[in-house]
Amino acid sequence: MVSTSQKQYILALFLLLAFAGITNVMSRKLYESLSLQERHEQWMAEHGKVYEDAIEKEKRFMIFKDNVQFIESFNAADNKPYKLSVNHLADLTLEEFKASRNGYKKIAGEFTTTSFKYENVTAIPAAVDWRLKGAVTPIKDQGQCGKINYKQYHSHEYFII
Repeated sequence: MVSTSQKQYILALFLLLAFAGITNVMSRKLYESLSLQERHEQWMAEHGKVYEDAIEKEKRFMIFKDNVQFIESFNAADNKPYKLSVNHLADLTLEEFKASRNGYKKIAGEFTTTSFKYENVTAIPAAVDWRLKGAVTPIKDQGQCGKINYKQYHSHEYFII
């Protein structure tokens, strides 16, 4: 039969091993978290992100962390013909992204109606190569549709593709 002191010795050994295992898991998670924190810092620098205070930065880090985990999980599944990657939107929740990107918001009084400027033009070429006229631009992120600055609109500094 097992004596009380032997039971205590086995229990103490078990608790010691369990504690060592928990400590190892916790330190690995801490390491992974620090690594992700470093990735977040690099991402912030790359995309020029600056937050108001430490609370906002921590909130954005947690969202970034969740988004990175989703991206890595999605890519690990390897069941799609494409992969996801981290971009300048990685610190937004899905709701924030939808709110910032969905829906045209027309500014009242921004556009006025006028008569057709070219109604009396008769000399029209059969074709026009707009690339030669500089009207074709590279693809760019237009961000929130409808947020075109009035000055940009009237100075022709943008092109809708």
